[in-house]
Amino acid sequence: MKKWLKFIFGILISVVIIYMLLKVIDIKSVIKIIKSAKIVYLIIVFFIGILLILLRSFRWRMFLKQYKEYNISLFFESTNVGLTMNNFLPFRIGDLVQAYLLSKKSGLSKSLTFSTVLMERFIDFFPPIIFIIIGSFYVILPKEISLPLAGIIFIGLIVFIVIIIKFKNIILNKIEMLLLKKHFYVKFYNILKNFYVGIENFKDIKLLSKIVPITFLLWSGYSLTAYLCCLSLGIDLPSFWSAFLVHAIIVLSVLVPSSPGYIGTWEAMSIFALKIFGIDETLGLAFGLVFHLMCMLPVIVFGLYYLMKEFTIIKNVAEEN
Repeated sequence: MKKWLKFIFGILISVVIIYMLLKVIDIKSVIKIIKSAKIVYLIIVFFIGILLILLRSFRWRMFLKQYKEYNISLFFESTNVGLTMNNFLPFRIGDLVQAYLLSKKSGLSKSLTFSTVLMERFIDFFPPIIFIIIGSFYVILPKEISLPLAGIIFIGLIVFIVIIIKFKNIILNKIEMLLLKKHFYVKFYNILKNFYVGIENFKDIKLLSKIVPITFLLWSGYSLTAYLCCLSLGIDLPSFWSAFLVHAIIVLSVLVPSSPGYIGTWEAMSIFALKIFGIDETLGLAFGLVFHLMCMLPVIVFGLYYLMKEFTIIKNVAEEN
């Protein structure tokens, strides 16, 4: 019940944001700007998007030693299906589907694969916060995303990691004592246990020295697509590095309750990010719509293909969960 209330609340927020944007911005001017977009840049963005999904899949495959036995195509397929379903369905069901599909095709346990999906999402919290911290030394940020706030979030994430590693046995024992009697919590306990298995791997400096550069390469690629979308619409950012800050701020939209696919919140944060560089709301909304579409398009193209291919397996997710 609480989940559905949250979902309805998110839909309402998206509707309110879209209404407010349409009220203050001339949509005809936005459409005119989008129609004038230079397609060649967007074609490049599309193909970069495919490479970034491949890079994300490659990084995910590195998380566990067991994963090395399987071809990267399996991770690519699972990633596309999961991200596609997150764009259309509530409660981040796509994360479950991503883990489920990998589990079914690899024979690994669902709790193990899901724990690494969670780990992947957690790791992706760091780059945008770091980009905002670095960007705050070069431009004056609005108080809503000031350096102290970004610093607090970053330190909070570090403290969280230290706590869950330092008190691993205490946390697991407490959860086992309190929750293991119920079937649902058995699954939760197994996921948490496997999450720790993944974290243990990150103590390997060799692995960490590969994951960190790949993560920043991945996020640099996303920032490059933001920059190319700006060029396509004739938006003049001060430099290529400005796109890192713009993208980092836009990504914060995922923290705001909204409809699946972050409709409305993504566009609002795009306007907010570009305003820092003196770009008006009309151009900002045009950019937000185009950038949002180009981020989703490669995932949806491959995701729908794999959804049709693996329809029977995907159908089982609803039956088992």
